[in-house]
Amino acid sequence: RDYARARGRRAGVRRLILAGSVALLVACVARHQQPPEPSRAEQLLVLVTRARVAAAAGQREEAEAMLARFIEANPSTPEAREAAYWRAILRLEAATSRADRDEAKRDLDAYLADTAITAHMSEARILRSLLAAVDSTSQVTDSANVVARQVAAAREEELKKEIQSLKEQLEKTNEELTRIKRRLGSRP
Repeated sequence: RDYARARGRRAGVRRLILAGSVALLVACVARHQQPPEPSRAEQLLVLVTRARVAAAAGQREEAEAMLARFIEANPSTPEAREAAYWRAILRLEAATSRADRDEAKRDLDAYLADTAITAHMSEARILRSLLAAVDSTSQVTDSANVVARQVAAAREEELKKEIQSLKEQLEKTNEELTRIKRRLGSRP
């Protein structure tokens, strides 16, 4: 009888271990059937693609907002730094004014100020240098345009004075011609 009881207990323990193993196996299988959450790097790749599509479709503000939300949600991460780089790129692609270029420069400066190794450091440095060259060229061009306008205005004023002088000379010449005609006409 003790033997039967011990055997029954062992069978119960075996059943319990078997049921526990089956439950554990089912939980593992159910867990592996759920798709894994994408990494931040994968999320960034999808986000940058969406932002570029939105910007190409003329929704620049929406594209920038998507990247800004990602940066805000993932502060101080390598992916947030890369999102800032892509935000600068989108701003540069649509830059039509000095203000747009200044915004892109600020983003690039923030990206370059980060001491961590970043994926696009060389490109960011090159773009920043190019922006500095564009700004320098713009300033020279603006200065040249101002000087050219001043020279043109001065020349226009000189021409107006010369035209006025010529008109006065023509008027005097006409008066002199009229006097000569009268003298010639009054002589018998």
